[in-house]
Amino acid sequence: MAGNGARGEGERRARLLRELVRSSYEQPVVVARYTTVGLWPAEEILALEHIPDQARVLDLGCGAGRCAIALAELGLEVVGVDLSRTMIEAARAQAELAGVQVEFQVMDAMDLELPAEGFDVVLCAYNGLELMPGCAGKKRALAEVWRVLVPGGRFLFSSHSLFALNFFAPYRFLAFLRLCLGRLGWPVRERELGERFIDDEWEEAKYLQILPPSTWKRMLQEVGFKLVYFNTRQRLESGRGWGMGGHFEDGERFYVAAKCGGTGPQKSTW
Repeated sequence: MAGNGARGEGERRARLLRELVRSSYEQPVVVARYTTVGLWPAEEILALEHIPDQARVLDLGCGAGRCAIALAELGLEVVGVDLSRTMIEAARAQAELAGVQVEFQVMDAMDLELPAEGFDVVLCAYNGLELMPGCAGKKRALAEVWRVLVPGGRFLFSSHSLFALNFFAPYRFLAFLRLCLGRLGWPVRERELGERFIDDEWEEAKYLQILPPSTWKRMLQEVGFKLVYFNTRQRLESGRGWGMGGHFEDGERFYVAAKCGGTGPQKSTW
C-alpha cells in the first residue's frame, strides 16, 4: 500500500508540474519570444550531418515553429508537436507566412499519439526535455522518442549545464540548498537534483530540471539509445571537440543518440 501511495503522489506531482509548464507557455508574452524562424549554427551543423535527405522529422516541443519551419524550408517532411495550444496556433500561422507545409499538433511528449517507427529523426530543441516532470517524466519522453523512431534513427536534443559558471549559477546553487533542506524535512518544492522553481514574472520556465550529462547519458542507454555525439554549443560552433573545461562553459550541451536494436524500453512509472 505504501508503494501505491508513493506512486499516486508521484503521478499527482507530475500532473501539477505539467500544468505549470503548459500554462506558462500559453502566455502571449512568452509565445512572442519564440516567433523567430531559423536554426542556430550548432543546430545547422548537426542537422547537416545527422538528418538525411528526404528524412521524416518530428520536432518535439516545437514551440512556435522555429526549427520545424526551417527544416521544412530545406525540403524535409516535418511534424511539430507541443503541449501549448497557443504555441501550436502561432506555429501554424508562421508556417503559412513562410509558405511551407508542416503538420502541427497539440500533444504531450510523454504520451505521443503517433505510430511506432514513423520518423527517421526526432529533434527536441532549446532544452525542452528539461521541462518534463522529474527524471521519471524525462525517461517517459525518451521512451516515446525511441518508440516513434525507425531502427537506427537519430535523436538530437540539447540541455542546459548544471555546472556552467554563468548568470544562472546562483539560482542553481540556491535550488540545490533547498533540495538539501527538503531532505532534512523542510517544506520545499525541489525533490530531485537539478530541479528549479522560479516565480518571478520575467521567468518563463517556472519549472526546470537541469541534469548533468552523466545522467542524460545513463537514461539514454537505459531506454535503448547509443550516444554518438556530445559537445557544448560553443565548441560545436567553433569546430572544437569536447574537453573537460566544457563542463563549466556557458551555453547549451548538444546530444545526438541513435536508436539501437532490441525490444525497446518498458513503460516508465512514477
